[in-house]
Order: sequence, then C-alpha cells, then structure tokens
Amino acid sequence: MLVSGKDISVLDALRENYLKRPQHNFIYYRDVAITYENVYRRAQGFAQFLTASGLKRHDRVCLILPRVPELLIAFFSVVMAGGLPVPVNYMMNKGACTDLISSLAPAFIVVKDRLLGILDAETLNKKDTTIVIVGKEQAGLVAFDSVSQPIKTERLLTQHKGVEATGGEILYLNYTTGSTGRPKGAMATHNNIYFNTIAAVEAMKFTSSDVHLCMFASFAHPHELFARALYTGASVVLLEEINPRTIAKTIVERSVTAMMGLAPMYEMLLSHCKGISLNSLRIAESGGMYTPADSIMAFKDTFGIPILSVWGSTETSGVAIANTPERYRMDGSMGMTCPRYNVRCLREDGSEADNGEIGELVFGGPAVAGGFYEDEETDSIESDSGINVFHSGDLGWRDDEGYFYFVERKSGLIKVAGLKVYPLQVELALRQHPGIKEVAVVGVEDKLRGMVPKAFIVLMDGVSLSENDIFSFCKKTMTGKMIPKKIEFISELPKIGSGKVDKKALGVLT
Repeated sequence: MLVSGKDISVLDALRENYLKRPQHNFIYYRDVAITYENVYRRAQGFAQFLTASGLKRHDRVCLILPRVPELLIAFFSVVMAGGLPVPVNYMMNKGACTDLISSLAPAFIVVKDRLLGILDAETLNKKDTTIVIVGKEQAGLVAFDSVSQPIKTERLLTQHKGVEATGGEILYLNYTTGSTGRPKGAMATHNNIYFNTIAAVEAMKFTSSDVHLCMFASFAHPHELFARALYTGASVVLLEEINPRTIAKTIVERSVTAMMGLAPMYEMLLSHCKGISLNSLRIAESGGMYTPADSIMAFKDTFGIPILSVWGSTETSGVAIANTPERYRMDGSMGMTCPRYNVRCLREDGSEADNGEIGELVFGGPAVAGGFYEDEETDSIESDSGINVFHSGDLGWRDDEGYFYFVERKSGLIKVAGLKVYPLQVELALRQHPGIKEVAVVGVEDKLRGMVPKAFIVLMDGVSLSENDIFSFCKKTMTGKMIPKKIEFISELPKIGSGKVDKKALGVLT
C-alpha cells in the first residue's frame, strides 16, 4: 500500500502517486495512456473551474458518464473542490433519471455527449445548474476539455490546495441500482472506501505491478474502477465495450492481471474466446450475481485460473466476502469474510445460526456505510458500539470452514403452502437443461397454495421446447414444491444497469 493509517482520502493517494511516480501510467483508454501527473494536474484544473464557478461545500455534482477517463478526472476534481460526486445510472428510464437528478438539485452536471438525451428540457435550462459536456461541444454548454486543462507545474501545489478531507467525511453518494426497491444513495465516506479497498488489496495481494480491468457499470460502485490501483500505485484499463473478443484483446494487449466483472461476461469469454491465451490474468473476480459452479470450472479448464466469486453491496462499499487465489471454492461459494469485515448469519429472532443453517447475512466493519442520503427511515443499517452494521436481506449459510453460500433474497423467498422455496435453487436446476440459455424464477399468487414458482425461460438459439417438456424435466430434477407451476418463454430477461436480472419487471409481466 502506498498510503496507510487513519483519515485517508483518495486525494492523499492521488497526490502521493503524483509525487512519487508521476510518469507511471494510471489510466489506459483505447490507444491512450494517461499518467498520474496528467490526471492530477487535469483534476486540479477542473477543480479550479468548479470553485471559480461557485461550487460550495457538499454541493452535488451529477456524473453521467460511462467508463471513460473523464469520469475519474471529474470525480477527483469534485472532491478536491469540496463537492459530492454522484454517478448517475443513465440506464434507468428517462423519467426515473430525471426524478433522481431533480431530487439532488445538482450545482453541476457532467455528461457524455451521447447521453445528453436523458436530460429533459427543464434540467438543461435550469439557471442554477451548469451543464458540462464531455465529447462533442454544444452551444450553451461548457466543454469539459476547455475547463480541465492541466495547471502549470510551478503552480500545482500552491494555486489550488483543494479541501483537506478527513476519513469520516462523505466522499460521494453511491446509489444502489434499485434491484430490490427504489435507488438509495449510500453516503460513502473516505474511510469506507479506504477500508474496503485495503480489504481487497490484502485478500487478493494486489501490488503496484497489477493492471486492473473492471467491467462493472460506471455508476455501480464506481470507486472500484480506480481505488485498488490508486491505493497501490498501479494502473487501470477503462473499456466501454461489453464484447468478449474486445475484452480478451484488451487483456492480452494491456497485460491485464486482475479483472472484475459479472458472470455473463465470463460465460461470453468461454463461448467466444476459447482459443485465446490470457496468460497475464491471475485474478478473475465475479460479483453482482450468482456465478454457477459449471462456469467457474469451465473457466479454469479453459484459461488456467478459476473465476473467483465475490459478494459485495453498495452498503458495504464493495466486496466483503470473497474467494481468493489462495483460498477458493469452485462449487458456487461466495467465499470467506474479507479482512476488516465481520459477517454473521442470523436467525429471524436475531440469534446466531449454526453452521449449515440458513440465516440473514449481517455485515459490520469500518467499510460499512453509515446511512443513506436524505433517508432517515431505513432500518437496514444500524450502529453497534460505534461500528456500522448492515442487515443485507440476503439469505445464506456458512460451512464449517467459514465459506459462505448464497441462497436467496429474503424478499424473493416463496412460501408454497407454508413450505419455503428458494428461486435460485429452481433456477440452478433448470439451467441444467441443455436447451435453456437463461432462466429467472419469481413467486406469483395462487388461490390454493398462497404462492407458487413461475419460471421465465430464454431458450438457446434454434431450440424449441414446450411447457410440457419443461414440466417433464422438472419432475426428474427437483422436488414437487420446487416445480414451477407456470412457465413463460421470453426472448430475453429484463436487466438493470448493473447487469442483474430485473425481477421487479418480471413481476409486472406476471
């Protein structure tokens, strides 16, 4: 670690990298390499523009940007100027996006030119909001390139010193994707991000030699795009395209050593890139959703390393449970507790569940966020002796060696005539059918049994199956209560911006 101790901010790490390794490449993007010095100087240049334009302490600045260098530069700049960066999920529908931005009342909006259309006319014309555009310039909007010019070296450390943030201060608003309810902005502090990052560094043994490729959405845990590299003095590769051959080519050309993505990305690599050697890759993390055991094993057989399943959330500031290169399971386990976190499995009465017994996963530690922005009604986060505790709503169990296994969201549990059915178990069973590409199971009302499982199925290309075919398969592979009572074939499963299946949308379809 470049920086250690308490009250650490990302600005400390950025400044130290500038001073100690200014010419080391921090960001790779397409054919461009950007050094720590250039990022630092450009960030200070844009920070000067923000303060000169009236940005006040804790003013919100919405960042509507994909995985591009300007996202990182703008993020650092806003923090330097004392504001709060708010990466916005631009994959929400326009109405939801407008409502979120309106509720934040941002002083500035930094937006990529091709995403400008998600802003309505009222937002574009607000006199108290300045719109900064990245990419092609447009009349009436401020061009990012023109206001983020690097300041002169001799003025670098004296002209704009920025805001000296302490560890307990809010770094940014990290909005949930809304997969289990309306999006909420976790108030991620400098310490939250620092301790989450060093937990990952210690668990995965990251060093300054690593090259990180994070394929998470730019608005989902955006600090994970850069924080691991920033705190170790390493490099990040920013890639916009979710294309398996482009991902593989980037890994090879940039000698990527650590990758973070979603299970479908790894499955795409397996389908389209089996002949490509990914020798530089030593860590392949998969989070955000369940990673099937067959995909983990196939990836190791094909590329020489397993997919390392991890679990994290907005409220835990990122990964809190992980398989690591030294200790991993290939059976779908989430892994073991990361350093700096504690994880308990609790029964409904709050007592500790035994090993092997299903309970709610509850997280504690200095990386757990303290609450949500302008939301005082939440009951998922509490404080215990000064340590934040997050009740995740995820059901799981722990084995005798300390490995955790995900079962289902509490809200997704289906009670069929009083008996518990976990949709994930039904989905895994259905995935074993060679003609099924994707499947999602939800509970629907039933007059006789209260609730029953309904399966939404996407078939493999060229495959034709009937409901009776599926029912026959289910009778051979699962117990009676698990068998879906309703089947619906659809062309694709609805997804939210992070790539997770949008089961709320499936509920509407029922």
